[in-house]
Amino acid sequence: EPRNEACLWCHAKPGWKKRGANFRARTDVHLSAGLKCVDCHVAGMSADNDLIRGKEVHQFGKGDDPGGHVRDDLDNTMRTCTDCHNNGILGAPLAKHAWLPPLHLEKIACQTCHIPERTVKSAYFVASDVFNPGAKIPTKGKHLWTFYDPNMNYWNHYGDLEMMGYDDKPTFSFKPELVKYKNMIYPANRVHTAWPAIQTNGEPGLMQPRMGDIYKMWIAHFKNPASYAALSRIVDDNNDQVIEVNSPEEIDALIASVTEKLMEINYPLEGKHVVWVMNNRVYQSGNEYTELPMEPWEASPYGNVHTYNHDIFPAKSALGKNGCTDCHSYNADFFMAPVVKYPFDGNGVTVTAPQYASLGISAVQAKTGIIRESYLKPVLYILLLLSLVFILIAVIRHFLTDLLPSSWLNALCLLSLAGVVFMLAWILPDEQLSSYMLPARSWLDANHFGMGVLILLGTLATLLVSIRHSPGEGRSIMGKPYTLKLFLLIILVLTGVSGLLMLVGGNWIFYTLFDLELILAIASSIMMLAHFYFHPGKTELSEMP
Repeated sequence: EPRNEACLWCHAKPGWKKRGANFRARTDVHLSAGLKCVDCHVAGMSADNDLIRGKEVHQFGKGDDPGGHVRDDLDNTMRTCTDCHNNGILGAPLAKHAWLPPLHLEKIACQTCHIPERTVKSAYFVASDVFNPGAKIPTKGKHLWTFYDPNMNYWNHYGDLEMMGYDDKPTFSFKPELVKYKNMIYPANRVHTAWPAIQTNGEPGLMQPRMGDIYKMWIAHFKNPASYAALSRIVDDNNDQVIEVNSPEEIDALIASVTEKLMEINYPLEGKHVVWVMNNRVYQSGNEYTELPMEPWEASPYGNVHTYNHDIFPAKSALGKNGCTDCHSYNADFFMAPVVKYPFDGNGVTVTAPQYASLGISAVQAKTGIIRESYLKPVLYILLLLSLVFILIAVIRHFLTDLLPSSWLNALCLLSLAGVVFMLAWILPDEQLSSYMLPARSWLDANHFGMGVLILLGTLATLLVSIRHSPGEGRSIMGKPYTLKLFLLIILVLTGVSGLLMLVGGNWIFYTLFDLELILAIASSIMMLAHFYFHPGKTELSEMP
């Protein structure tokens, strides 16, 4: 079977430009385990899919990439993550995600969490409207391709490739952008584009002038600024040492210059006109544009979208290793990362939007999830700890009721409670100390459902005990404190309904309501226990039947 080097002879260099692919054991858990390309891109008798399986059948298994349409009939014929990690193929460890709500696995591709970071830059924005002045660019035509990296900084890719070669490419760490493709979220490189085009009146589609003609136009201008003089108006507006087309004056200058060049070479422009295109905007002039339709996962209808599938991180380095706030946080990139909408505005400044918008997720849904995981759940876990303290107080009262006066007993319990509150106030702000002394957030999130059930059962038990043993009130819920008891009963019912709907429908609203109602339930239980233990006229635990 072919060695990896045979595949990389063709795929390595374009993989760098398109995806920032490294194809090295240092950055890929599969290559570090000794897997070969053909272990996933299977062929011949090793293939699982009948479309490519067979002796001397010269086809390789392939995936489904939105940026390519080569042999679409063979899409999804390669082995997938689940093929190996659900069945142990080639000794793959079985993946267990018991702690993760099923909704995540239904909507998020494995690569999204297991490629939390890229270590080699890819070409994120490709402009073919200006002259690239970079050093060591090997051919004339390639000077018409100006690349920008994922941080929107100018990148002389062809110069790097010529000087360093693929094997010595520099390290460049960045967080991948996410796209929603066929109802699944993937990490991907959404390529942005800017270029001069020829539009035919009344017909769809755009044509690109010959790159050689645009190259000659710029060279002629550099030799004699009076030639295509309008190009002098195109300048470096954002001080990145490279000129860019972005302002209305610069757009008009490029359109006029390209039109002049085409007329000079007798290109037939009857019924046609030159336009400038940035992503989905087609500019007829600097202040007039129309928008082209495009797929939701695209940044430009004329730019590819390359999903990231190689350079996989191990499970302990994947998103979620620290709990739900790896994604559901204002500081996390999953929802809140600023992603490029347009490379430049009229002043040369990059136009961005929150990532949740490009994923088709509303601000309410994204921020509600963040509030739930970053704020509601920590409150819930703290209240759960306080409820355990009240259970400890119950034990203390039970054993010391006959040994200490009631006032001393109350004081001891209050001191215990104050000590716990002081300890939490001291520990929680210190991340290192809290991770050492308290359960990890990932463990708490993994056992969230079980804790929710225990909270409901504990709340129900608290309500029943309070009704049964409230002094002078009989066993009716109408006794004091009536309002708190009724509120607790209502919360119990609502929490149960939300939990059921969460399991049945999986809607994000019910997840949030369930956690909010758990907080109200456990807080009310603590208040009721406090009233029960410290009320002057209450019945002691030792007197209860």
